[in-house]
Amino acid sequence: MPPPKKAAKKAAKKAAKKHAPYHEQDKDQRDLRRAFEHMGRIDVLERIKDGNKPSAVAGVIQVLANLAQSELHAGRRKQAADLLRGAEHWSFATLASEFAEVSQIGAELTAAITEQFEELLRRASEHWDDGQEASAMLATIYESARTGAVKAFRNANYFQALEFSRAAEALSHGKNHGPLKLRQGAKISRTDWTLTG
Repeated sequence: MPPPKKAAKKAAKKAAKKHAPYHEQDKDQRDLRRAFEHMGRIDVLERIKDGNKPSAVAGVIQVLANLAQSELHAGRRKQAADLLRGAEHWSFATLASEFAEVSQIGAELTAAITEQFEELLRRASEHWDDGQEASAMLATIYESARTGAVKAFRNANYFQALEFSRAAEALSHGKNHGPLKLRQGAKISRTDWTLTG
């Protein structure tokens, strides 16, 4: 644990970076990157609209949905939402590999993607290494998302790299702050969303 002075300095630097005003060029690059990501998601959805979802995707999604259900039952709604956000990005990343087309994109978009990719992995590491424990299942999925992100980025499959890095970042926030147990045979249902705290 860093000394209090160093921790305070780090927190101030992080807060300043978080609240730094966007320059117009930064905003344009961010919007360009966001458009790229949304188009990628739409492309994936269009290609799988007939309902052909690979079983490898369904297995991870079911694990994360079951973990999220356990979090809901324990009253930890934020962790449940983060786990499901991770499942969403995992789905897009994995399904994108089915249709992987390495994008030929310009330098401006490449720079914006690289910046976002590095920031997502930095935040994922920071939250994952916060001293809280995670279940073995969640740790395996998290590590797989990080590995997939780096591999996709090296192969210039930028959409998949961003989705896997977003999955890792979301899963790092979804780490439980108590005993995380997957209920055997648990299925997620609509009634779980009406639970009261």
